[in-house]
Amino acid sequence: MTQTLLAFDVYGTLINPGAMADLLRPTLGDSAEAVAAQWRASQLQLAFRRGLMGRYVEFSVCTRDALDVALAAQGVEVDANTRDEWMDAYSRLPAFEEVDGALASLVAAGYRCVAFSNGTERAMHEVLGNAGLDRHFEALVSVDDVRRFKPDPVVYHHLTRRMNVAHDHARLVSSNNWDIQGARHAGLKAAWIHRDKTALIEDPALAPDIEVERLDELARELEKGT
Repeated sequence: MTQTLLAFDVYGTLINPGAMADLLRPTLGDSAEAVAAQWRASQLQLAFRRGLMGRYVEFSVCTRDALDVALAAQGVEVDANTRDEWMDAYSRLPAFEEVDGALASLVAAGYRCVAFSNGTERAMHEVLGNAGLDRHFEALVSVDDVRRFKPDPVVYHHLTRRMNVAHDHARLVSSNNWDIQGARHAGLKAAWIHRDKTALIEDPALAPDIEVERLDELARELEKGT
């Protein structure tokens, strides 16, 4: 029987970018949460925009530029050394609390697990290694190989080619609604880790076939053969 490939988005699904607010707080005080949220939103917006224009840069460049956008939006000035420290801290963000155990269970159950990110392979290796998660994955698949960003269909097709698996045996696991819809549009199955309760699937035709609140609920749903 063909094993199911589970392709895990990294930031927002396994790794918690919201934890950056704790690192910003000693410097920014009450503005920390707003800057952290704006940083993440702008990071994605810049990647989407550059992807549409065909002006690919590494995701870390989008992340650095997005920090500048977030600080400007909140009217905050921070020196270059502090910005560099925050960028370095991005590779040390923690995993969500249930992720390590959930991944271990899925691997033990026989699922093929890979990390699949807009970040480079090097960036994934760093952040997953620092969070103690890298041992769970047989491969790290980056959009950098095709110089596009999710949710471009080219990226999801690259995943299946790289891992030598048919689309109907590959499932994206992501907390990002746009990522879920991108995978479904490209013909993959998808499991939505619905961490953000304000998020929704705007196109019902691209709804996930599995939806859970936490990663440790995924194995049970997979066992149902959904």
